[in-house]
Amino acid sequence: MRWSGVILLVLFASLLCFFSIGIAEEQKRQNNTGDQEVGQSLEMGDPQLNTLWVDEQNGQYLPLEAVFNDESGLPLTLGEIIDKPTLLLPIYFYCPSSCSLNLMNLANSVKRSSLKPGKDFKIIAFSFNEEEDEENARVAKRNYLRLLPDDFPEDNWKFLTGSKENIDKVTEAIGYQFKPIEDGTFIHPSALVVAAEDGMIIKYVYGSFVTGDVDMAILEAQKGTPGVSVKRLLAYCFNYDPEKSRTFFQNVKIGGLIGFGVLGLLFFAYVRKAGKNKNSSSKRSQHEH
Repeated sequence: MRWSGVILLVLFASLLCFFSIGIAEEQKRQNNTGDQEVGQSLEMGDPQLNTLWVDEQNGQYLPLEAVFNDESGLPLTLGEIIDKPTLLLPIYFYCPSSCSLNLMNLANSVKRSSLKPGKDFKIIAFSFNEEEDEENARVAKRNYLRLLPDDFPEDNWKFLTGSKENIDKVTEAIGYQFKPIEDGTFIHPSALVVAAEDGMIIKYVYGSFVTGDVDMAILEAQKGTPGVSVKRLLAYCFNYDPEKSRTFFQNVKIGGLIGFGVLGLLFFAYVRKAGKNKNSSSKRSQHEH
């Protein structure tokens, strides 16, 4: 009986180990997939290792004459929007990866901030995908405003789309590079640009847009003095094959059901055998008496 219990424990531990190794391998596969996609971009003549994805332009100015459409379809120049410190987040609205996380992180940072949106700063989510339009922007704005308090001044967070010409003006001004790939997604860095009320680029914020970092950048923008950016570790966004990932986890699920089924049968056999041995011992004891 004692050895049967040990065997069950060993089998259970082995099953857990299998799942842990499988999940680790899947994470490694996803990373390798990303590496392969970046490798493909190298073959297409994009020397990524030599690409400066964000070339900070602190002290330079945004092209305030650049025209975009907001989420309602209203054409506006950046100069008409920016009249106080402004957070400018370059993304695209149907990004399957980090853009959604960036928007969520920015919303959470604004929610926790001691500064007041509309009074102390404004926000612009700016799509560098020329194929997106105001309908895409409107859906995105509706989704991310849900993360903010009901009294958030909605007009102070603009979701913009525009032409390639105007997109290029802004991305060149902020030193931001992105690359379209064949599946319709983009390789691009995650970075938040903070500008003063006159459009001067003050600071860049990286990482998960921690509230303290964002607030500090806004305060520096209020002074109008360019600051030194921190957290220079850049995150990059590029797609991987979700179908392979889904298949892996389906296989893990099936394997888990089979594994736990086997364990259940072994446990049932163990209990049944233990019961028979107990009955036999009881009958033998009665017979001896």
